[in-house]
Amino acid sequence: MTVIAFREDARRFGPPGRLGLYAVVAGLSFVAYILARLLEGPASTAFAVFGVSACGWGWLLARALFDPAPRDVAWPLGVVLVLTAMGAVSQLTSGAGGVGGFADNLYALTGSAALLLTFIEPFQRRGCDLSRSERRFRVVFTVVFTLLVCVSVLGVRVAPGPVEVVCAVVGLIGGLAATTFRIRHPLRTAAPPPAEKRAATGEDVQLAARLTALLESQAAHLEPDLKIGDVAARLGEPEHRLSRCISAATGFPNFNRLINHYRVEDAKRRLRSPEGEVSILNVALDCGFASVGPFNRAFRDETGMTPRAWRAQARD
Repeated sequence: MTVIAFREDARRFGPPGRLGLYAVVAGLSFVAYILARLLEGPASTAFAVFGVSACGWGWLLARALFDPAPRDVAWPLGVVLVLTAMGAVSQLTSGAGGVGGFADNLYALTGSAALLLTFIEPFQRRGCDLSRSERRFRVVFTVVFTLLVCVSVLGVRVAPGPVEVVCAVVGLIGGLAATTFRIRHPLRTAAPPPAEKRAATGEDVQLAARLTALLESQAAHLEPDLKIGDVAARLGEPEHRLSRCISAATGFPNFNRLINHYRVEDAKRRLRSPEGEVSILNVALDCGFASVGPFNRAFRDETGMTPRAWRAQARD
């Protein structure tokens, strides 16, 4: 059931991409590490060649869990590939000097760096919106990871084989659980702070008055597919100048909201009229909307009601 639910969530949120790739590779590396500790002889060495890189792939998985970017930068993957290669050389040349000793040292250095960076990842906000569940998830991840590292470091002195296997199993299960959580709760970037509204100048006020006169006297808003460039041309003003004027001096954030306001006001008069039962579609088309859908959305934004409900209330 858990596997089925995981697949359904993955389909719901689209291709797993970076997160799915690192989750699979990290999972395989943990499985290889576990098998290397359970088996003996050449089989153990064969699995250890890849399994010893689990800490590196686990770090990349942590980056995917706490970084909303669809693609990772190149250098972390380069570090993990070096760790993987040095770990493989270290296993294949165990006990040998020269190249083997160099590989051991470089593997130990990159492996320690990967563990440290994995611990740091949950503290990287990266512009994300940290909801209560997200903060709780990061705390749990940090606590579990810290406990695993402490147990593995201290436990190897007592019973290295069993402790390493148990820690790897817990890490594998934790990685699957963290990936499932992230698929079900994608990272969301925090909304940028609202831009400070520019104060209207005298020129903005004059142009806004001309715009209002154009809309009210010529009913330009009733024209379908009306564009801001069309209105700017009639007023003899640059398009960007008219756009700044609308946001600064009319009380509307943009041209579309302004035009929809005038269209909805005209629609209200038509819906209130007792002369026959004009269909909602005809009202929408007469007021400049291309179809009923955009009309219903604009009308609800202005009034909080659908056109049909508003008409019924207006005629009571």
